Amino acid sequence: MTTRCVRCLMPSTYPDIAFDSEGVCNHCLDYTRPELLGEELFLQKVNSRKGKAYDCVLGISGGKDSCFVAYLAKKKYRLRALAVCYDFPFMVDLARRNIRTVCDSLGLELRVVKTSNDLERAFMRDHLTSLSATGTTWGQCLFCHYGIAAVLDRTARREGIPFVLSGVTSDEVWWDPGSRSRILARRLKDVSLADKALFGLYQSRAYLKLVEQRRQFPMPGNSRLNAYEHPRTSVDGPETIRVFDYVEWDHDVIETTLKEETGWQKPDRSLSWRYDCVLEPLLDYTYKREFGISSAGLYLCSLIRSGRMSREEGLSLLEEIEDQARLDACLRTVLDSLEIPRHVQDKFFRASGA
Repeated sequence: MTTRCVRCLMPSTYPDIAFDSEGVCNHCLDYTRPELLGEELFLQKVNSRKGKAYDCVLGISGGKDSCFVAYLAKKKYRLRALAVCYDFPFMVDLARRNIRTVCDSLGLELRVVKTSNDLERAFMRDHLTSLSATGTTWGQCLFCHYGIAAVLDRTARREGIPFVLSGVTSDEVWWDPGSRSRILARRLKDVSLADKALFGLYQSRAYLKLVEQRRQFPMPGNSRLNAYEHPRTSVDGPETIRVFDYVEWDHDVIETTLKEETGWQKPDRSLSWRYDCVLEPLLDYTYKREFGISSAGLYLCSLIRSGRMSREEGLSLLEEIEDQARLDACLRTVLDSLEIPRHVQDKFFRASGA
């Protein structure tokens, strides 16, 4: 029987989890809330080097965190900021509208970058087809992990910009369930020889799309032929500053400020985190299957642990997010949009026991 931490929402099915005699998990017991470095130190750093035409570049996705970084950079700190959007075919329309609205209201220059030949859609079609018999969707974010880093690095180098401002928070980066490759390898062991061959064929095709992305967006220190590797920034490139390591993150303040000051619109959903990508529920689907908790659930645990959300509120949101019928429907929608045949789609649901 699955039990949950009495302090956060971590389940007993999560890798390497342990509970004390009172039912508190080791993640809560080991947690220390990071101290903010402070606004003064942020300003000292960002003003320590000046670019030619811009002081900083920031990636903007339409989500509240990246939009708030844009607001802080342009309106509060009066930095010469340049916004860059890595536009991919799975970005929701509201995110695109929010990007334009926020940039227009702030008078912030925006550059939109796309790959040619609709690479992301072709990659996802081959990638998900290769994984169908495993019932998981590991690796769906590979394109964005590299693409966002590469276009920001390239823009900064071309324009002589010393800093990249990031809206990533400490609540998003703590979890590490282990090697995804090993997890996937265990799933592949149990599939038929025919499905193993299918995996090899379609994953090879998907890999070539990742190689092509790296050809289109070269990034110093990153090999085109090692396309599964997480992007690395070189020491001679721009320095990334995580703004919320310095400035307090408060989702209510951020959403209210953005709505009042920029016209940003909150999505029609309870949790606005990562609303901007239609593929996000697939990550929840896979995390829930593998570990008994969605990626959004892990994020909620972080918010609870840091005192930014009550356990009761988090549990209510978790039940809504992890509704299996909702996750199944989201997976079907994506697979249909990629024109993946129904008999291939059905493998996902048979493998996952849905």
